[in-house]
Amino acid sequence: MHNEKAVKGIIAEIAREVQEGIEALAQGQEPVSLAEWEGGMLELRKRVDVLMLKACALALGTGNCGSELPCECGGRLRLVGNRPKRILTLLGTLPLKRAYYHCASCGASRVPLDERLGVGKDRQSLGVKQTTLLVCALMPNGRAMDLLGELGIPHVSEKESQRIVRELGGEVVAERDREADLWRREHAAPVEEVRRRVPERLAVLMDGTMAHTDGAWHEGKVGAFYVFDERGEAVGEKGCVATFKGIEHFRALWDTEAQRWHMAEAKHVVALCDGSPWTWNTVEECCPAHTFELLDFYHAAEHLGSVASGIWGEGSERGAEWVEEQKTRLLEGRLEAFFEELGRWAKVEKYREVVEPHLGYFERNRSRLRYREALVRGYPISSGVVEAACKTIIGLREKQPGMRWRQDTAEVIAHLRCIYYSGRWSAFRRRWLHKPARTA
Repeated sequence: MHNEKAVKGIIAEIAREVQEGIEALAQGQEPVSLAEWEGGMLELRKRVDVLMLKACALALGTGNCGSELPCECGGRLRLVGNRPKRILTLLGTLPLKRAYYHCASCGASRVPLDERLGVGKDRQSLGVKQTTLLVCALMPNGRAMDLLGELGIPHVSEKESQRIVRELGGEVVAERDREADLWRREHAAPVEEVRRRVPERLAVLMDGTMAHTDGAWHEGKVGAFYVFDERGEAVGEKGCVATFKGIEHFRALWDTEAQRWHMAEAKHVVALCDGSPWTWNTVEECCPAHTFELLDFYHAAEHLGSVASGIWGEGSERGAEWVEEQKTRLLEGRLEAFFEELGRWAKVEKYREVVEPHLGYFERNRSRLRYREALVRGYPISSGVVEAACKTIIGLREKQPGMRWRQDTAEVIAHLRCIYYSGRWSAFRRRWLHKPARTA
C-alpha cells in the first residue's frame, strides 16, 4: 500500500468522525426522531465517503514505474511528472494524481495508473456509467439525472448522460449483435445471464410497433418468450428482444434469445402471432418442427370487429352480437360454419369490399385457428404478453409526446429496457464489471 502512514491517519479520522457523529445524535438533550437520526447519518456518510475516497487515492499511489518506460516505437517514454484527475464514482469524486510518461520520438504517452484502474479519457467509473444507462433507459435523461440527485447518488450532467448512453450503450448493443452473429454463423451458444432449466411449456411471440427515428416513422420489432402452466397462464419471468434494424436482424436476435430459453428442447412450444407474414416466416425459420402455430385470438377478434362495423356500423348492438357468435365458432372449432358465414357476407355486393380482405386474412391463417385444440391442451391463445412488451419496451419510453430519436440511440434504449424487463440487469451489470479494462 502506498502512503501507508497518511492512509492510516485518515482511517483513524474516519473512526473519530463515526464515533463523534453517533454520540452527538445519541446524547442530544432532546429525543431524536427517526427522520432526524436518518438525516444525521446521511450527512455523516457524506463526510466519511469524502475521507474514504481521499484515503483510497493515497493508497493507490501515482502508478510511478520509474523514470522511463519502453515505447512501442523503440524509443523511451520518460516520466514528465504527476498529473491530476478527478473521477466520479458512486461514492463521490476520487482525486487521483497519476504519473505521466511521454515519448519524444513518436509523441505517444502512457498513464500506468489509468491502465491499471481501467479508466481512459472518461472521468466516470463504470458503476456511474451503468447507473446512468439504467435510469436513462427507464426515463428521459434530464429526469433521470434529477432523480439520482434527489436520491443523493453522484451523477453526471444531462448532456454527459446522453454521451454515455450513445457510447457505452452502443458497446452493449454491438456485443449483443456480435453474439447473435456468432450463433448464426458458428452456432456458438450465447451467454445465458439467467440460468434456466429446459421448460416444458414455452410460448414465443413477436409483433411490431412504430417510433419516430431518423426523421420518419419506423417499425421496431419485438419478440417475447415466457413459460406457461397447464392452464395456459404465464408463470415466472418473461424475456424479450427488440430492434429497429430490420427483419433479418430481428430474426438473428430472436433466434439467439430462443437458445437462452432452450426452445428446441421444450416439449410444448406455442407460437402466437398476429398474422403478419414476417412473423410466420420467422417461426418457420427459427422454431422446432413440433411448434404449435396459433393466430392471436385478440387480432382475430379485431378483424371480426372491422367486418361488423363495415356491415352494421360502428358500435352497433347487432354487430357486437355477430362478433360474439363468430368468436364462439372459432373457440368451438366450428371452422366450416365460420368460413361459410364470412363467405356469405363477402358475396353481398354492397359489403364485398369490406369483408373480402378479412376473409382472406382468415383463409391465409386457417391452419392456425385451432383454438379448441389449444384450449384442450392448456395452451395460451392470446398474444397479450408481446402487446405489453411493445408498449413497455418501446412505447412508454420512445413514443412520448414530441419525441424524435436517432435510430442508433433508440436501438440502445430498447435493448437496455429488454435487459431490465427480462430480469437480467443485475447479471448484466456483474458481467460488465468483470470485462477486460477499457483504456481507450
